[in-house]
Amino acid sequence: MKLFNIHDTALGKPVNTPEKYDMSLLFRIPRSENRVHYGIVDAHLPFVGFDVWNCYEVSFLTDNGLPVSRVMKLVYAADSPFLVESKSLKLYLNSFNMDCFGSTVTKAEESVGVTISHDLSYLLETQVSVSLFDSTCEIRQPFTSFLNEELGRMIPITKQESILFTHFTESPELLSSKMTDTVHSYLFRTDMLRSNCRVTNQPDWGDLFVQMTTKHEIELSSVIEYLVSFRKENHFHEEVVEMIYKRFYDIFTPSTLMVAAMYTRRGGIDINPMRASHPDLLDKTLMSSKLMAAKTLRQ
Repeated sequence: MKLFNIHDTALGKPVNTPEKYDMSLLFRIPRSENRVHYGIVDAHLPFVGFDVWNCYEVSFLTDNGLPVSRVMKLVYAADSPFLVESKSLKLYLNSFNMDCFGSTVTKAEESVGVTISHDLSYLLETQVSVSLFDSTCEIRQPFTSFLNEELGRMIPITKQESILFTHFTESPELLSSKMTDTVHSYLFRTDMLRSNCRVTNQPDWGDLFVQMTTKHEIELSSVIEYLVSFRKENHFHEEVVEMIYKRFYDIFTPSTLMVAAMYTRRGGIDINPMRASHPDLLDKTLMSSKLMAAKTLRQ
């Protein structure tokens, strides 16, 4: 089983489109590589959650050469020891394009779904749920309670424009609050999140969703400053969400906490991690492998 090593991958190298199904193209990355730096211990995770991937360029052939195109949604738990490297997943999915998987469209689709679920479950040592969707599928809105809760609208624009933003690597010391005797509830979304890929250094854009109850009265403008400090950070999407979750968890000592991000697709794939203190805080539409979730404006 291969662990991720950039020197073994096709990143930055000319590649030929694979003509036959090839599981060996997949690479996995230990989650612990980043977690150790933030005091997250795999055996005692401070959250539950899932990673949700939408893959928009999935195609394969029936036995008579008829092309079948689908959108694939895959979901696996945050307590898995590994995550899949996205470029390797793209190349792996491309290996299905010119291969035949069944005598009918239905049989080919079923065969491909079972194969991908089996391969990724084996690779990541966890159950990976896979569904394939066509253009007739139902699309549901995730995070419905967040629709009108934009963080930027909660803070006067004059105040935002008066902040001197000088931190562009993750800076938790920017977060500001005061302890009170009252429980405060926070619910907001923002499109200010930008980080960079740990491998390619290309920018990744995400819509962030936060729900929290805490006795800290939080200065929301400090949250903006903190999120802006990710703009030169190089991390995978899953790592960014876990970093934000752990900082909020440590600094604000919340009784409930949920942090999720819906990232813009790149290379035909978008990745959407969710982490929460309690399972009922997880968005059911996004985490269900059987439902297609509506996209954000940038997705």
